[in-house]
Amino acid sequence: MSVWKKLAALAAFTGVFSALLVGCKSSDAQSGETDDIKIEVTEVQPKEEEQTEALSDLETTITWWTYPIFVQEEGQEDGAYEQQLIQEFNKKYPNITVELRMLDYTDGPNQVQSLIESESGEMPNVLLDEPGRISSYAKKGVLADISDMFTEDVVSDIVSEGILSACRNGDAYVMYPLSGSNYVMAFNRYMIESSGAIELMNREGACTWTTDAFEQVLERLNASSFNSGMLYCSGIAGDYATRSFITNLYDGSLMNEDMTAYTMDSEENRQALTKIKEWMEKGWILNGSGSSGADAVASFVSGENSYCLLWSLPQALSNAEALAQNGVEVVVMPYPSADGVPSLEYMLNGFCIFNNADADKLQASRYLVDFLCNDEAVAKENVVRSGAFPVRTSMGDVYEGNADAQLYEALMPYSGTYYNKVDGFEEMRVYWYQMETEILNEEYSVEDATDSFVEYANKTLVKEEKEE
Repeated sequence: MSVWKKLAALAAFTGVFSALLVGCKSSDAQSGETDDIKIEVTEVQPKEEEQTEALSDLETTITWWTYPIFVQEEGQEDGAYEQQLIQEFNKKYPNITVELRMLDYTDGPNQVQSLIESESGEMPNVLLDEPGRISSYAKKGVLADISDMFTEDVVSDIVSEGILSACRNGDAYVMYPLSGSNYVMAFNRYMIESSGAIELMNREGACTWTTDAFEQVLERLNASSFNSGMLYCSGIAGDYATRSFITNLYDGSLMNEDMTAYTMDSEENRQALTKIKEWMEKGWILNGSGSSGADAVASFVSGENSYCLLWSLPQALSNAEALAQNGVEVVVMPYPSADGVPSLEYMLNGFCIFNNADADKLQASRYLVDFLCNDEAVAKENVVRSGAFPVRTSMGDVYEGNADAQLYEALMPYSGTYYNKVDGFEEMRVYWYQMETEILNEEYSVEDATDSFVEYANKTLVKEEKEE
């Protein structure tokens, strides 16, 4: 069995994926049972040398910097798989030397930022990262315009306009996407089945559902005396989940279309916040003004709360042992929306190319990025090893029919606007949880709290411009 097929059997997720991510099933598999997935753990044998025709005789040396995004074989250090990729790349581009440097999430961002500010000329040629940081580099004018890589075929193949937008800085593409995963919410299977609430939940495809259906689910859970989930807002961690939840309820949005102003004072968003206050008064959602996102997850994992607004693949993996010990089986759902078509926040992995004015290095960097994302021999495996899902429709089902993985794959077209790259985003997050707290604790009305949020959040968008 090939490496990527073994990982497609979910070895990449430490063998617990199917037990943790019980999401939508096909119409003929709604019993709640999930087939056991057998994981083969074998030593990878060296591949026999294959006769591969070189695609270019370009000769140069480039550097590839990356965070530990790819899962390694058991017992291998970070970077081992990336070195294998370089060897495969050199079969087609034998004269391009690729020097690998592994970054860590603690010091890596500062290392890149320091090089940019020092103007030392030692910046990497290729970097695998996320849109927020890549966008900040683009705004400093140090990234290459890779719009030529976004052909009509590529653009039409990307699963959502939101992902395409995340890859742009202004009108120019500066990031080439590899994989992504949406943030979702989670329910306790025992509780939704015992209350009959599961009958009201869409169990097919992407499992999209309406706010009306969600409200009925809350009512049934409450009638069966199951504890609700919480809207937490003590600190900014996990705030993306509450933004997705609130703005989707009545098809609102965090910002206007061109991302020049915040829109939490819209009729749709105010309706959502008013509805949340109504649910809170009924006990259908808990006041989490004194709780963090971590508290909400812990309460759900312990079996105390019936649902959790903050869930994702990393949450499932990091809580695997506790979920098993507490007998909690998870049902994953997207955030509900008024029209049943959510706009979800997400994580995204992709490549950028730094512009060092060397034509050969720029071309070699394009060859490497194209190979890693599009070559049939490695592209699917790279997506799986990133612990995420394809951003390309043509890539199909990379997890070989696993029903739990298929939910996340089906949700990728619902990836919405990527707000994290706007100026002042980090400062806005503080105003966000302050607004939630003011409303939940009835310190201010919905109207006054949202007016205040928009006033101060909009100032973050022009802060840098004023400083200049």
